[in-house]
Amino acid sequence: MLAAREAAALYQTDFVRNARAVGALWAGCTLCFGILEVVVLIQPAWVQTGPLTYQLPLSGVLSDPSVSAVGSFGLYQVCVERDGALKCEGSLVTLTPIPSFKAASVFVLMALVLVMGSVASLGLFWACSPGTVYKVCAWQQLSA
Repeated sequence: MLAAREAAALYQTDFVRNARAVGALWAGCTLCFGILEVVVLIQPAWVQTGPLTYQLPLSGVLSDPSVSAVGSFGLYQVCVERDGALKCEGSLVTLTPIPSFKAASVFVLMALVLVMGSVASLGLFWACSPGTVYKVCAWQQLSA
């Protein structure tokens, strides 16, 4: 039978090894989450409409009663295809054509900053105990 000190040393070694494995898995998942948020923020248009048919009144007279329009929109850009050309409005800097999405864009950016801070906090394993690092990262990700 093992002495109490030897058993404690074995459990400590096993705990440290498991903590490092969980930390590596957590870092990988956090990096994937960060990449998804970058794609969400950078992708200008998410939703694309199919061909819609509607009527456009021109000075009270309908010259062409059915006009087909295809477009797309995202957090900060709206694109509409007119006359075979795609015309887009909005940019990430101004956050214009859809004012209600300004808040969503800001929240996605804040979440991205928190997730990248969480990735950077995983480097604290060399300076702090694993429990402290996990708590810091957990709170940052929960806030994100």
